[in-house]
Amino acid sequence: MVVADEKEREWYSNKDLYEMMVDLSKGLEATNAELAKTQVMIKEYNGLRARIDQCEQRYAEVLGQRAGSKDMWGYIIGGIGLLLAMVSYVAR
Repeated sequence: MVVADEKEREWYSNKDLYEMMVDLSKGLEATNAELAKTQVMIKEYNGLRARIDQCEQRYAEVLGQRAGSKDMWGYIIGGIGLLLAMVSYVAR
């Protein structure tokens, strides 16, 4: 009968099971709170990422405009040089 007595004996008492359930519940509440914080942080990051993308796009446009203006001045100086060369050739 010793074997039957061991099978009938419970592994945990009701009090132990209740305490484990309470601890598990507290752990889940803490996990849910952290998850909520993480979701907020991800939303903020995504908003920041979008703003950074816009800033990078504007920066690239500004650099393109500067490069374009530098190219424009090169064309103007080259055109003036060509015009002076033609005038000096015709004036000869």
